[in-house]
Amino acid sequence: MKSSLDRYLYAIRMLKERYHCVRAVDAAHFLGFSKASVSIALRQMREQGLIEVEPDGNICFTAEGKKRADHLTARVVFFHQVLTGAGVEPSLALKDAVSFSWEMSEASYEAFRKLAAASAET
Repeated sequence: MKSSLDRYLYAIRMLKERYHCVRAVDAAHFLGFSKASVSIALRQMREQGLIEVEPDGNICFTAEGKKRADHLTARVVFFHQVLTGAGVEPSLALKDAVSFSWEMSEASYEAFRKLAAASAET
């Protein structure tokens, strides 16, 4: 999932879980990016049919955007669990899990999931 928009989708998802209402400035603060960068990404996500922005500025996922954000979150959760299970301190495990989630191909992620499932069965 090497899309640069994935970071934005994940940030919006996390913010929505906390606050329910998310605006561009919230995503900018969360990611540490400029509001201009976030505005460009939001435009791209709207063009790709991943989000809609309400008149009050609240960002909402489309069905496709929610599906993609949910998948990204599942990847982060998986790697976070694997790393904390291996003894990595939780905050470092989360940072690394996010990094793995952006950089790893879908094929490698699926291979890791299968390996973890096989290890859990034994």
